[in-house]
Formats: sequence, C-alpha cells, structure tokens
Amino acid sequence: MQNILEASMLLCFSLGWYMSILKMLRTGEAVGKSAACVALVCFGYGAGLSAKLIEYSLTGTMNPIIWFYAWNGLVTGFDLFLVVLLTRRAAGVVQSA
Repeated sequence: MQNILEASMLLCFSLGWYMSILKMLRTGEAVGKSAACVALVCFGYGAGLSAKLIEYSLTGTMNPIIWFYAWNGLVTGFDLFLVVLLTRRAAGVVQSA
C-alpha cells in the first residue's frame, strides 16, 4: 500500500511538470519560474532515487518506485533546462534559433 501511495504522489507531481513544460514550450517564456526552486526539486528527486538505490544495495530487492523517481528527475531536469534557456533568452543572452 505504501508503494501505491508513493507512486500516486510521484505521478501527480509528474503531471504538474508536464503541464509546466507544455506551457513554456507553447509560450516560449518561463515567467514566474525560479531556476533555483526547480533545481531544489531536482535535488529532492535525486535524494529519493539515492534512497531507493541504498535500499536496493542493502536488501538486494529493487523497489519499482525507483523508476518513478528517475523519470521525474529527468522530466524536472528538462524543465530546469527550459527555465534557464528561456530566462536567458528573455534577458537577451541567448539568440533564438
């Protein structure tokens, strides 16, 4: 039951990241987004992933929730990439293609 609840939480968070990414891709802006905040969330997913890897090394059993942490980490990393790119582009640091 604990895994189902944890997976549900991670899926809900994942949906939020998808909506954020789609909005940034659609508008070409990262208005109201903080790279530091997104990086902090990325760190949190890394910590969750690390905890599952430590659990695996101690028990020899891989918890399937590890894939949710890995996927959310990748999606959030892409969100961070977009925030940095679009913020720099808005500041005139990066030329649009």
